[in-house]
This record gives sequence, structure tokens and C-alpha cells, in this order.
Amino acid sequence: ISMKADRKKLSEILEELLRPRNINFEEKNDYILLTPVYLITGKITDSGSGQGLPGVSVLIKGTTTGTATDSGGKFSISAKENDVLICSFIGYKTTEIQIDNRTVIDIALEEDISTLNEVVISGYTTQSKAEFTGASSRVNPENINRPVPNVIQSMAGQAAGVNVVNSGGALNAAPVFRIRGTNSIELSSYPLIIIDGVTAFTDNVGNSAENNPMSNLNPNDIESMDILKDASATAIYGSRAANGVVVITTKKGKQGAAKVTYDGWVGLNARPPRMPTLLKAADYVMIKNEAMANMGLAPGYALQEKSDGSGYVETDWLDMMYQTGVSQNHNVSVSGASNATSYFVSLGYTDQEGFMVKNTFDRTTARVNLTHKLTKKLEIGTNFSYSNSLNSNLTSGGSFSLNNLAREGMVLPQNLDPRNPDGTYNIVGN
Repeated sequence: ISMKADRKKLSEILEELLRPRNINFEEKNDYILLTPVYLITGKITDSGSGQGLPGVSVLIKGTTTGTATDSGGKFSISAKENDVLICSFIGYKTTEIQIDNRTVIDIALEEDISTLNEVVISGYTTQSKAEFTGASSRVNPENINRPVPNVIQSMAGQAAGVNVVNSGGALNAAPVFRIRGTNSIELSSYPLIIIDGVTAFTDNVGNSAENNPMSNLNPNDIESMDILKDASATAIYGSRAANGVVVITTKKGKQGAAKVTYDGWVGLNARPPRMPTLLKAADYVMIKNEAMANMGLAPGYALQEKSDGSGYVETDWLDMMYQTGVSQNHNVSVSGASNATSYFVSLGYTDQEGFMVKNTFDRTTARVNLTHKLTKKLEIGTNFSYSNSLNSNLTSGGSFSLNNLAREGMVLPQNLDPRNPDGTYNIVGN
């Protein structure tokens, strides 16, 4: 190799001489160290779907030299044999790869749900958590999908300042939901619920039976849940946000080929393990007749013979009213996205039985989230959801209401048969 140079620094001469030949040089202790530079190529993909990820940052560790992947996830970068590549992308775990004299390196990135905490959804926009000055909490999406009838119950113990207490053991009963305590004596203290920018209806839609309209939302469809706790939320939603705001965002399709997901569970709702011990039929009749005698009345209670003559009626009302219920939940979703179109389609079915008879909850849900980019500045989309639920709940009434099933199991007389000899229910009471 020969070249002519006039009044040039040694570093400039070496730069012109070695760079075109992919050789790097470094001055160290009066020596010049020469190291080969390789052109590293490869493809970065999603570890789940195997699809290429566009826009992934590829940086040589300890330097400012870097590049980004193209629309197919491919990249190329010049590096030395012992360099380390750092690959980072929003929503994925940052990965470091040692080159080790390789010229072709394919990398699979794993999803990192925790990176969603870097963004807070406040009102109708998103803000960096570092820039957001209000009090907020985010519920981990992995903790939302629990075997409970509605998404509010899954928030119990998931965020500071949020109190969720179940009002009873009946299926689909609306829990007591408070953010930073009770804010009103006479009016509702229930927080404002926003789902994909739309206010959700949270009032009771039943009559004497408890019902919770928030159970119409399928927990499997939720991508994120932000809780806005302080007065700054009222600047966005007005006085409705005085009790706090829960901002729910449903899932969208992610870049890559179609991804089919199934999630399901089966469980048992066991009856309470320690039930009160009640009087037997003979003891019940004796106590009642003693009470009538103390009032100066003639005895009016007697044991009832069974219709087949095999003995006296001994009815365990608690055993008739409590059961071990079987519950099941199934969800199927299809999602994906291209450079222009993103889609998420899901179907869900829930069939639950409570630990008291005739307490059931059935729900069928469907959701379609679709967005399409027409131009660089114009995007259209739709969020469509369908829910059909049937809630057979227990009438509650007052604590001494005659239609309170839990109370009836402890006050009905044990000497009465619940059925007539022909098999029909005994509704006369004798």
C-alpha cells in the first residue's frame, strides 16, 4: 500500500488508509493498535410470533454508534469482534448480545409488560410518568384477569389508597369501591369509570336483587388500568371525578402476524366450612310449645310424619340452600397488526354458580378493536363491544326481610317438609 500525504496528521492518514478496508486503529502508549471491523447484519424478531420488529434501536455498548431496524426487522452495523450490541424497543426487554466474531446475528426480543409503567393515561391523552404530576397508580395487567365476576373485584389490594370490599358472597354483587375514602355523606362515592375514553354506567340496574353493571366488561380484554386519585382529575372530567377516576384501556393488535390466544379456568365455589348448628325437629317443637305455654296458650306445634310413614320429617334447610358451585370461564382472541392496520377480536364466555342454590351468573362478550391508517396524518378506527349477561342473584332486602334466603335457612321450622307428597313444593307452610 502506498499513498502520498502532505502536512496531514497521522490520525488523518490512518483514517483514509484503514477505514475503507474495515480496519480500526487506536493510539495507546506510543503504539498504534489495529483491529478489524466487521459488518454485522441480522434480524430482530418478536420471541412469541417470530415476526420482524421495525424501529428497534441497535447500539454498540459504550459508544454512540448505532442504527435502527427497517420495516422487516433487519439491521446492519459496523462493529469490532468483541463489541456488545444493545437492542432496545418500547414494550420489550432490553437485550445485550456479544458479537464473538460473528457477522450474522439474529435476535429475538421478549415482551416486557412492566415498561407500560413509563406512560400514564390521564384523561383523553397519554403522558410520560416523569411529566405527570398528579397522584396515580397502575394496576398490573397480569393481576386483573382473576376468577372473579367483575374487574373491580380484581383490583382489591393492587393499588395504594384504593379500597375494594365485597358486600357479600353473592355472585355479581357490586363491591364497595372507594378511592381515598368516602367523599360524600348522602351522594355516591363510587369513582368515575372511563373505558376507551367513554364513561361507563355504574349504577345498579337490578331491583331487590344486587347487580353490578361493571361485570359486563371482560377482564381479558383489558390492556391497562390507571387510577387517578387527586383533584387534578377534576380538571379533565369535572365534578364527576371528585371520587377519583379509573381509566381503562382495552387491548389493541400488535405488530406481526395474527396471534391466537386462549385463556380459561374452572373452579369451585365451596359452601362455608363452618355453618351454625341448628335445633333438630324434636327440639324445635319442644321450645316452641314451651314458649306458647309461657304465654298461657295451648301447645300448637307437633312433629310431621313422612308421607311414606318411615318416620318424622327432619329438614336441614341449610343443606338445601347451600351447595358447592362449579364455575368456568373461556376466552379466545385473535390479534395482529401490519404497517397500516391493527386489529383485536375476542370472544368470552363465563358460567358461574354461587355457593347458594339458584345464584348463577352467565355472560357472553365480544369485542372488536380496529384501526387503519389511511395516510400519515389520517387514521380511522372503531371500538365495538357486545355483552349479554344473565344474573340470577339473591334478593337482599333488609336484615329481617322475609325474602332473605340466608336468613330463611336459619328460621324455617325443621319439622316441615319442603315438598308435598306429589313432589311439588310446599308453599302453604303446614
